[in-house]
Amino acid sequence: MRAIYIFSILLIITLNGCTTLEIAQEVTKAGDSIKTTIQKVTKNQNDLEKTDDVIKTDDVIKTEDVIKEQEEIIVEKKKERVVINKQKEIAVIKIQGKTLNQLTKNFGKSNFIREDGNTKTVRFNASSCRLFVYFNLKVKKPKAEYYEIRNTKGELIDKKEKINKCFKEIQKT
Repeated sequence: MRAIYIFSILLIITLNGCTTLEIAQEVTKAGDSIKTTIQKVTKNQNDLEKTDDVIKTDDVIKTEDVIKEQEEIIVEKKKERVVINKQKEIAVIKIQGKTLNQLTKNFGKSNFIREDGNTKTVRFNASSCRLFVYFNLKVKKPKAEYYEIRNTKGELIDKKEKINKCFKEIQKT
């Protein structure tokens, strides 16, 4: 639009006292300038549209990936819950409801303690496994509310023999 106004102004100026040849040259220059400007604007719009299409396609792919990941996480959490419930059934020692001092008497000094927000995580190590106990720090006298038994690679232990072996090892240390 701006180019058209410039073209019109140049046309009026050149008509007031220039020769026909000079007018033709100026009109040609102005026309070329307008053509170049329109091509640039059109190219930029096409580039933007292509970019929008790519972004929209990427968003769809990313959304599908996120949904798949969420589904995988849900399945893994369900599997973990089953294993943890099995661990609680097999457990020789009752852990839930005990204070850290009581657990320290049973298992010895913990190998790791971390407070993260309202949760305290305590870890007891054995040669083949790790016992993770979780405490709620919101209560005045925190007691074990949840625990997991994992191997040294961080995987939940689900076999009865290995769970019992882990408890025996942890009690020795």
